[in-house]
Amino acid sequence: MSKVKLEIGEVARIRLNRPEKKNALDLELLTELRDAVKEVADSEARVTVLSGEGDTFCAGLDRNLLFALTQQDIGNLPEAIDFVQDLIYSIRMLKMPVIAAVQRYAIGGGLQLALAADIRIATPGTVFSVREPDYGIIPDMGALSLLPRIVGDGVAREMVFMRKDITAEEGKILGLVNEIYEDLEKGIEEYTKRILSVPPHVFSYAKEVLERSWTESFLENLKSAKEAQIKCVEETVRLLRK
Repeated sequence: MSKVKLEIGEVARIRLNRPEKKNALDLELLTELRDAVKEVADSEARVTVLSGEGDTFCAGLDRNLLFALTQQDIGNLPEAIDFVQDLIYSIRMLKMPVIAAVQRYAIGGGLQLALAADIRIATPGTVFSVREPDYGIIPDMGALSLLPRIVGDGVAREMVFMRKDITAEEGKILGLVNEIYEDLEKGIEEYTKRILSVPPHVFSYAKEVLERSWTESFLENLKSAKEAQIKCVEETVRLLRK
């Protein structure tokens, strides 16, 4: 049975499919997820939804894989880190908006998958948590970069050093969660419908400039926005003339 379900249309649906293990990330699931993200990147999808089958979004890295990486096969660790970091980067760099639909738990690597999305929606009481330090490792899939920008430096440090859990309700106040839904599918429908109402090139250019803001000065980013706007207007005019 495939550990990742993939459906591609205007909306691409990527579903982690290991519900009996709370969608814990083993090597097979991570490999299938990488392949799914690549398919979406090469498609005409206009928005991507990342979710988990069953009652949990993702419980983090599978403990057997964690043990193998830290105890048995430590010589392969640099390659393994490259693999998961490339996966997170590929999600982050998708040209369309990415929505993470999160229920119950987003722990460790699961939290970092959610952080790679542009938008996060969650069910009431969902818990977001950094747990890597409890196993003698650090979160290396983007949390140490993304969390401070999303929830603020102080909260990010507390989540890492104290392993403080953040609920969906707290996350909505902090900016970690965009909206809370009893029914995630309703939330997915509302968000995707809103996104699909705008031509895809608009969000593609907007996302490009947003990502550049990480490394550019304000003035440089204004110039990037100018260049993107010129291209965006040209494409919009082309569409209107059809």
